Amino acid sequence: MNWILIFKLAWRNLWRNKRRTLITAGSILFAVILALLMDSMNIGSHEQIISNSLRFGTGYLQIQDTAYFETPSLDFAFDLDKRQEEALNQLLRHHAYAVPRVESFVLAAGESETRGALVIGIIPELENRMNGFQNFLTEGKILNNDDQMVMVGSGLAQRLSLSLHDTLVVIGQGYQGMQAAGKYPIKGIISHPMEFLDNQLIYLPFEEASWLFVMDGKASHWLIMADTDKSALRVQQEIEKLLEGTELQVLHWKDLQPDLVKALAFDAVSGRIMQFILYVVIAFGIFGTVLTMTLERQKEFAILVSLGMKRHILALQCFIETILISILGVGAGIVLGFPVLFYFNRNPIPLGEGLSDLVKEYGMEPFLPFSLAPTVFIFQGITMLILTLIITTYPVWRSLTFPVLENLRR
Repeated sequence: MNWILIFKLAWRNLWRNKRRTLITAGSILFAVILALLMDSMNIGSHEQIISNSLRFGTGYLQIQDTAYFETPSLDFAFDLDKRQEEALNQLLRHHAYAVPRVESFVLAAGESETRGALVIGIIPELENRMNGFQNFLTEGKILNNDDQMVMVGSGLAQRLSLSLHDTLVVIGQGYQGMQAAGKYPIKGIISHPMEFLDNQLIYLPFEEASWLFVMDGKASHWLIMADTDKSALRVQQEIEKLLEGTELQVLHWKDLQPDLVKALAFDAVSGRIMQFILYVVIAFGIFGTVLTMTLERQKEFAILVSLGMKRHILALQCFIETILISILGVGAGIVLGFPVLFYFNRNPIPLGEGLSDLVKEYGMEPFLPFSLAPTVFIFQGITMLILTLIITTYPVWRSLTFPVLENLRR
């Protein structure tokens, strides 16, 4: 069997009827672009939720007391000794960095209003590196390490009827039952992208927060930010060795947020179901064009068989033709789909007022994000090729079973 000759015949047959080939490849092309858009938007929304959760919440990893996860209290605050801190910084110097935090809920008051609030003690340089919080500044200035001032979320400022340079009063419970109370002028107001945080957020410099809660430099927990989730898992193994024999543990963000992981998994399954429905519609569209193409060529097939071509060679030729059309369609779809996804990745689609308020409640920014993850293109390309392979069974079966005499009389 001369494979090169069969391949050449299949390639030439495609372009004997350019219109038919282009219609078939075009149907695959548009199907690929549509599937890419759907999958990219689904994965993009997941990436945005995870990114916001890591940057503004847990980090990739978190070092904490073994009792802190079940009971997040300042009573379980800890202080890394000098040896541990040096070893940790040495361990993280290439692919990650550590961010100490003090977090506690307090009662915040303005002149006439009170609200529950979340105080976060931060090192401004590290916080900005982690989540770029200075980009959300709407009024005033960014905190310095030695400030005795606060930054507040615009939602909390509005609820307490406070503005820049007004005094904020906080009352809460500090380390081991100590009273925590202080008065702080507002140095800056930020519009946080996560609405539930914007309505309760108070940033204090780490040292000042430690003084407020009588913690003597202790941290309630340390966040570890890494380049990727893969590098975070490697770092986690090293930190576990470092913390052996202590009452501290290091947890991955998936362990810290099991509800989020379950919600994303459920959404991924529902997204795949929607994609399956899309693929069924696409498959019928492609099958229709392949069916028409095959039936139009029945007389051609009959002549070839009557001239001595073996049916299995004819079937192989039909198989190669359909695969070539599929590769053309999938390749063109990915090539044309990439700039579309790239544009929407750089320019997310803004949502209207109703949807905007809804997605903010879930910790998302009011845009439709699109992902450029390689898996988007690989998954769609492989899926469309598999679909086409399944559809190819029809022209192969038809070329093996069609009646020669009946088709010669046409």
